[in-house]
Amino acid sequence: MITLRNYQQQIIDDVAYEFSAKNLVCAVAPCGAGKTIIVSWMSAATALKNRRTLFLVHRQELIKQSTETFTDMNIRHGVISTKYPKDYEQLVQIGSVQTVARRLAEISPPDFIVIDECHHATASTWGKIIAYFPQAKVLGVTATPERLGGHGLGDVFQSLVIGPTARELITLGNLAPYRYYAPPAKFNADEIRVKFGEYVKSDMEIQMDQNSVIGDIIDNYCKLARGMRAVCYCVSLAHSKHIAESFCAVGIPAMHIDGDTPDIIREQAIQDFRDNKIKILCNVDLISEGFDVPAMEAVILARPTQSLTLYIQQAMRPMRPDKNNPGKVAVIIDHVGNVFRHGMPDEDREWTLEPKKKKPKQDRILTVKTCPKCFSAHYAARQCTVCGYVYPTAARDDMPKEEAGKLLKIEDVERKAKRQEIGRARTVQELEQIAIRRGYSLRWVIKQCEIKHIPLRKG
Repeated sequence: MITLRNYQQQIIDDVAYEFSAKNLVCAVAPCGAGKTIIVSWMSAATALKNRRTLFLVHRQELIKQSTETFTDMNIRHGVISTKYPKDYEQLVQIGSVQTVARRLAEISPPDFIVIDECHHATASTWGKIIAYFPQAKVLGVTATPERLGGHGLGDVFQSLVIGPTARELITLGNLAPYRYYAPPAKFNADEIRVKFGEYVKSDMEIQMDQNSVIGDIIDNYCKLARGMRAVCYCVSLAHSKHIAESFCAVGIPAMHIDGDTPDIIREQAIQDFRDNKIKILCNVDLISEGFDVPAMEAVILARPTQSLTLYIQQAMRPMRPDKNNPGKVAVIIDHVGNVFRHGMPDEDREWTLEPKKKKPKQDRILTVKTCPKCFSAHYAARQCTVCGYVYPTAARDDMPKEEAGKLLKIEDVERKAKRQEIGRARTVQELEQIAIRRGYSLRWVIKQCEIKHIPLRKG
């Protein structure tokens, strides 16, 4: 029997509260927070009321993992996928979004739709399903409530329920702590074209699929994560295969898998990785979401990205705690400087349903420091948090002159402005307006009123 954690129960309560007034709600919780557990509890509660749940996922691996979780919780369910027999009688259905979209007329209308990894929910296929069942309550779950291009999900969802932060989960022991390494990168973003908010793959491959770069990847794995099971995120299929072959050539068992790898071979490769027979699993974005291998200890970022969503999904993948390794410390090796574009994986971020505003082009000082001795990346400090290297202190005359707009990250300025707006609010109405603009849960208003000692309106 699985017992809910306090924050999981809180998310369920907050979602139920939002559904009392809205039909389209997005719940946010970090990778490893147990979102499938939350969804399974809500699905079971819905079935007890003789109502139907449709849980939508977008990859075959996620169907398998979800059905295993639902089975472990004794939740009878059907699976809507070409690889499973039809069983529409069950009140709970786990469905491949592609298959569901083709079988809409066959499926009994659900009362409750859950969209896994809902930052994909703006795709036409998801929209088609939501529109076909307009009477259903819809819950989206994700660690990053924005499109890959950085825009909010306000055109899909009406309200945002915020769960715990990654830092809180690390403190609670529900995520493993990590060490982040950012060795000198040979990737030069200035030479790469950008289309639709992301680097052009062919340009990235020219820089990243070179023997010298791959040699650095192997050398740094041996120095920083030798013997650990690591997933390596690559630029292209050719790049991924090249890296896997290069690891094998030096006696480190590695394998490449992709969406075209036959199912039986791909499943065996993942099982061999779980069983520690394969040390390095190379891929191209295939196992960024929902890949649950607690024994995985490291990740190698060999694929630059401008997407915060993709970065967090990949960087945090090894941070799931392992009951067989209670002292686990995940290792993240960033060969492409993603940390300098997006910040540390557990950095506090203020999510919103609002469209992302264009940031002005200006220099900014990042809060991330990289140790010149061990290459660890960490929040700004007087000394390296890994090896103890003491950073030299600049003489007072050498300190940079203060210039407006250049001493804080733009994200910090925006965050400060948002906090000041909340701080200036003095009435329930003002807090409600902030919540409406940002897509926050109405429970957020209640919590802010309690913090500020603002009396709630009666009735």
